[in-house]
Amino acid sequence: MTHKNILTHLLGLTLFLTLASCSEQSEQTDKISNVGPAEMQAGRALLSDNCSGCHVESADGTFSRISQIRKSPEGWDMNIARMTVFHGLHIEPEDRRALVKFLSDTQGLAPTETAAHRDVLERKHNVIEQGVDPDLAAMCARCHTYARVALQRRDKAEWQNLVHMHLGQWASIEYQMLSRERDWRADALGPVAEKLGEMYPLQTEAWSAWQQTEWENMAGDWRIIGHIPGVGDVDGVMTATAGEGDTYTVTYNFIWPDGSLVAGTGKSIVHGGYEWRGAATLNDQKYRQIWAASEDGNQMRGRMFHKDHPEDGIAITALRKTSDRAAIMNVSPFALKAGDATEIVISGMGLSGDVKIPGVDVKVVSTSSDRIVVVATAGANASGATPLSVGTQKSAQDVVLYTQVDYLKVTPDYGISRVGGGGGPIPKVMAQFEATGYTVGPDGIRDTADDLMLGLVPVTWSVDNYNETAAEMQDKKYAGTITATGTFIPAVAGPNPERKYGTNNAGDLKVIATYGAGATALTAEAHLIATVQRWNTPPIQ
Repeated sequence: MTHKNILTHLLGLTLFLTLASCSEQSEQTDKISNVGPAEMQAGRALLSDNCSGCHVESADGTFSRISQIRKSPEGWDMNIARMTVFHGLHIEPEDRRALVKFLSDTQGLAPTETAAHRDVLERKHNVIEQGVDPDLAAMCARCHTYARVALQRRDKAEWQNLVHMHLGQWASIEYQMLSRERDWRADALGPVAEKLGEMYPLQTEAWSAWQQTEWENMAGDWRIIGHIPGVGDVDGVMTATAGEGDTYTVTYNFIWPDGSLVAGTGKSIVHGGYEWRGAATLNDQKYRQIWAASEDGNQMRGRMFHKDHPEDGIAITALRKTSDRAAIMNVSPFALKAGDATEIVISGMGLSGDVKIPGVDVKVVSTSSDRIVVVATAGANASGATPLSVGTQKSAQDVVLYTQVDYLKVTPDYGISRVGGGGGPIPKVMAQFEATGYTVGPDGIRDTADDLMLGLVPVTWSVDNYNETAAEMQDKKYAGTITATGTFIPAVAGPNPERKYGTNNAGDLKVIATYGAGATALTAEAHLIATVQRWNTPPIQ
């Protein structure tokens, strides 16, 4: 079998992934117990075949520029994409997938190195990055996310090479983004490269330890819970069957928030021992998955989202099912209004025994080891948090008893949507909002530590002009509509001849959630910008 056939067999799946590298030094790479001789030999051969025309191959098996970098799977794939667009690289799709796999396994990132930046990696929409170093925000995060920097590792000299690449590829960069107020080039090559080399060096204890950790097989049954923003909670079971080269065929059976059954199949691959990437079809809808496994291989967290609309997704937690494992994973809903009978779904595994909620009358509707449905009724004046247990298993989430919703919060408090469609190549980008209810604590004051969150509450959604300028431009009329579940759907891409100046269907809007009616109605607002298309949408923006 040739090296191409080995790696093609190895990787039967396409996602959005990237270029170039061997390993820091061949002596060190040879010690990686998780990368077998066949993958190592085939990976080095593919690097030589596809990359050595520009990247010098040394006698020790390293390649210039390639072997001095570590990245996420998406980061490597973006490198390969850049080589094809800017430098004319022609690479077969199966070889591209194989290179991403090899580079992620041998020059990837440890779980702790990606943990702080998974929101961006998982394509979460309308998340504002926090805790960004001010110098690096000014230098790097004016053009792309800070995560794009933090999800790679280089020594100082290689960070300086990246600065030179930016100058060579985008020569006008020195005259952009407020760079005239300083010596941009000197700053980038000097203190910024120094800081990057210290914060994100090539060699780290985390990566060395992860290389020497035995990576777990992900085959087996997995219990899954999830949340669809604005809609509710899902649960289900995933069964993964191992193929060659860390690939898996997968079946899914979900129960959606409305009680409907959703089934499907898919294919997945694991990069670097924990980066689960998958493609699935659920009830004819195509999804993508970006999950991360825990270091012991018994838990995965991440998102699955619609293939053409990454902003439309489900937050996922998956626990490996074993015969001796029992756990309560989710209670939905977890808030009970005093005096009302509420149906609660308790999701988990190995569940057995009586359901107990102190101070609450509980009647069992249906029961299995994975899912228990009860009708719970709290006393007329019940309030506060109380534990829930099933047999000997205790829920990490208390049940909240309340008499009234005192205030709302809308998340995100600032969102962006983008026009699109209308026969054009760029689809619309929606914005999803969710309304969460709260009850004040004993101090009677909102937004204090003793307040209790009630979770998703039923609201009526509307939009309005954000300010006088928006009203003058009639943004509310033209920018789009919001659904009953808080999904803002922007209008088609313009220009629109009906609008003042024939402008696009952009807008500056308030998103308003209303709970109840009349004099007792509660409202909360968020800010929404409906803007124009984004034409460049890489996996890590």
